Amino acid sequence: MSSSTSPAAQSGQPTQSNWVPYAVPPAAASVAIVPVFCGLMNKSAQQRGEVPSTTFREGFKKGMGAAPTVGLLIGMQDMLQRVVEKKLQGEEAQPTLLTKLASSALVGIASSPVVAVFNGQTLKGGGVIESLRKFTAWQCMAISIQEAAFVAGLSAADLVAAPLKERFGDSKSVEYAATFTSGAFGSLAGHPANTALTRWQSGLRVESVSQLMWGSMRKARTIGVFSVLYKLGKETAHRVIENSN
Repeated sequence: MSSSTSPAAQSGQPTQSNWVPYAVPPAAASVAIVPVFCGLMNKSAQQRGEVPSTTFREGFKKGMGAAPTVGLLIGMQDMLQRVVEKKLQGEEAQPTLLTKLASSALVGIASSPVVAVFNGQTLKGGGVIESLRKFTAWQCMAISIQEAAFVAGLSAADLVAAPLKERFGDSKSVEYAATFTSGAFGSLAGHPANTALTRWQSGLRVESVSQLMWGSMRKARTIGVFSVLYKLGKETAHRVIENSN
């Protein structure tokens, strides 16, 4: 339904343009990734068994270069997720956890080359062409597992975050604390697959199970902060757009 004929338009209330739900997430993600990119570069160093050495300044500069990839990735995954969940669950029904896990795995497979490029950018010297040249079916599998595990972690974190809201109220500070928790839990759930991806992209083998959790806490903190900045960016963009209507 176009905005000119919507109930909100007929009642004189401002309406949201059709492009907003698709444009805001990629833009917010592109901005949010820049200040936390040094954390992702340092987690990749840990995953390779190296001492983290990336400074905030260096990470910020590299994050600016990775921002377009993140925007493309978030926009692609957001759109694909909507389509796949509707196909699996139907137009009206709310997606179940099983549907979300299945759709996340499928979206992970579809977007795996872009995910591989982004993860490659967290490696020093890892460029777009090099990441695509080294891309394999094993990396694709790791990415699909990572995406499904990430959603499972978010769902588990939501259960943990719910008591926070009940105890302390549904304020902005509690909401952002819950967002940080969800992002961190989701990161931990998908970290083993991410470590395998990072080591394979670096020409290394996974030698032990414990190795798969190297850099996990650093990445959990980083993704937690990214989740908060991403949410803040989306809310700010929507507020600006609403005020301009």
